[in-house]
Amino acid sequence: MLLYHSGQPWSKKCGSLFDITMGSYDGAECCTLVGIFLLYKINQKFGNTFGLYRDDGLGVINDTAKNIDGIKKSICKIFQKHNLNITIEVNKKVVNYLDINFDISKRTHKPHVKPNSEILYVNSKSNHPPHITRNIPQAINNRLSNLSSNEEVFSQTTKIHQEALSKSGYTHNLTFQPTHTTSRPKRERRRNITWYNPPFSKSVTSNLGKQFFKILEEEIPRDHKLYKIFNKNNIKLSYSCCRNLNNIINSHNKRLLNPASQPPRECNCRNSTVCPLDGKCLTKCIIYQATVTTKDGSQPQTYVGTSETEFKTRLYNHKSTFNNKTKKNHTELSKYIWKLKDKNTNFDITWKIMKKTNSYNKVTKRCNLCLWEKYFIIYQPSKSSLNNRNEILSTCRHARKHYLGNIT
Repeated sequence: MLLYHSGQPWSKKCGSLFDITMGSYDGAECCTLVGIFLLYKINQKFGNTFGLYRDDGLGVINDTAKNIDGIKKSICKIFQKHNLNITIEVNKKVVNYLDINFDISKRTHKPHVKPNSEILYVNSKSNHPPHITRNIPQAINNRLSNLSSNEEVFSQTTKIHQEALSKSGYTHNLTFQPTHTTSRPKRERRRNITWYNPPFSKSVTSNLGKQFFKILEEEIPRDHKLYKIFNKNNIKLSYSCCRNLNNIINSHNKRLLNPASQPPRECNCRNSTVCPLDGKCLTKCIIYQATVTTKDGSQPQTYVGTSETEFKTRLYNHKSTFNNKTKKNHTELSKYIWKLKDKNTNFDITWKIMKKTNSYNKVTKRCNLCLWEKYFIIYQPSKSSLNNRNEILSTCRHARKHYLGNIT
């Protein structure tokens, strides 16, 4: 299962096969996995003469037309064995594959554009970081040069690309630039890079990158214990693009036109007056705070945590660590509770919601739960006195359920 909804994998109600919707988030990944398996089966029988990208394959065989037709039938049988169909064209000397055209008889290759398709490039005046719009013409030039076997082919096929560039506001003239390979060895040293991706907008005049690294240098100098982790060599900055106006309007309209049919249940306690979260114990995807107050009058201690599931489920896990001494080291909160128990100190625990947000999104690779938890630990330490500062370096545990190793 590769598709999830509300934290649960989708499964087909009837039949043993599972359909992957075209255009779904995991459609490309499923296509690649199936393609690698089938490519392995094909190459086992015919050698490494076939290649594959998503659902498009290409093979080169030097044989008679009759033998090639027999290979075609064998490949179709491999697909049929796994309940799949395939369309194969054989004995062709000119082939269009993705964005390139191969001509075996002339031994040339050139860029390919599908008929009646319009070429569009990002406008030079769009709200994108300058380094993106500045490098688009050269990137297109390099790509077209790599797809062209010689300068004559390049000049014959780049006219429509030059017109598209001009319409997008660029003055760059496309010229043939063949690639030259160098034998210089690559640097083997690798650093663990942490990327900072602030959103870019032309309406912002402040140099965020310069200010960010200035703050980094002031807050974490060379003699700081975290300097090895947070320094200019290990932290890089790259602007991210904001959502365009069309996406913002569409998401707003979707939210208004498709309201929730029934509000979710927030509490299932028999007596709502004793609910640990004031009638909201079934709330999901929250950052919560636990406040521990002792009877001896000492300073109350606070703990901040996250709950992707219903808070009541997370609360049961906490209570298990409070009652079972073998689990006392599971959280910083349980460590503190057992210290109080060992001293025979009476205490009370109160719970409240700090923030409600979204969990890990496998499309954006972002987990707002973990980000907000780290925010409270760093910027509001008085609300998280029990939390260990090393928690800000921990990886997102909410992404683990999406790993292929957890799929059965």
